[in-house]
Amino acid sequence: MVCENCGKEHDGSYGSGRFCCKECAKSFSTKNIIKGQLKEAKCIDCGKIIYIDKRASNKKCRCEECKKINYLIKRCPIKKENINKINYKNNCNIFNNIDCNNCYFKQHNICKSKGGILYKFKTLQKYCNLNISSDYNILLEDYLNIKYTIQKMIDNGLSMFEIYTKLFGSSKRGSTILNILELNNRSISESVANAYIQGRMNYKDTYHITWNNKEVYLRSSYELDYAKELDEQQIDYEVESLKIKYWDSKLLKYRQAIPDFYIPSINTIIEIKSTWTLDEQNMKDKMKAYLNLGYNFKCICNHKEIFL
Repeated sequence: MVCENCGKEHDGSYGSGRFCCKECAKSFSTKNIIKGQLKEAKCIDCGKIIYIDKRASNKKCRCEECKKINYLIKRCPIKKENINKINYKNNCNIFNNIDCNNCYFKQHNICKSKGGILYKFKTLQKYCNLNISSDYNILLEDYLNIKYTIQKMIDNGLSMFEIYTKLFGSSKRGSTILNILELNNRSISESVANAYIQGRMNYKDTYHITWNNKEVYLRSSYELDYAKELDEQQIDYEVESLKIKYWDSKLLKYRQAIPDFYIPSINTIIEIKSTWTLDEQNMKDKMKAYLNLGYNFKCICNHKEIFL
């Protein structure tokens, strides 16, 4: 006998004898169907008309909602006959079976799973005194009040550190809580700009005449204070006179450093920073380049020398 699919001779022992094996029988029925073609079928659970791949079987086809229900039923520890299928479609079992389409937490992607949303609520309860209630409206009102309070503090110019310590007791959980509340944390540049506006950083960019009548340009009040110290001691210094190539380990590329001060008499480079502008890793990269070239190095942060 000859197989109708592959054309090979066979003994006719498989099935009706038309094909040599199971693979040929399957491929014969679908070889003329182009991949991606659809056919009309009924969901075996709810009877809804759906469209499936032409090569798929009608015996096991389900619509998307019934697929989710079937998935949950198979993995639910309760016996199948005790399961109410309606509860698994779109209703929440945390807030009195409220429809997920009308839930603020679901719409804003805060609730991704039952365990996840409960963990977030417990975090807010611990650090923000959230009133966890099974009543959806009460909990939502309390949640929005906390969000509004923190947003108002941000708008009033409080630093993120002040907000964290005032509300949460520490800055460790601050960014996590802001994420739960859908509030944006300030970037470093935004924080520095806000500190200047609020007067927490006395920024002065000005020209200065040194003790030996040289005019230098200083970019901050910290640099001005240090320059006055050197003037009192009558130490000769240069400002932004060097340009040194260094390897930035964060950006993975070579960059150019322009040190704030250079004292020729002791061959020392001094960098002046504040806690807001200090990037420790970047400063370590610069220090490595300075030392390799034979310079001595000091980093002064908030008027005090620090060791990296």
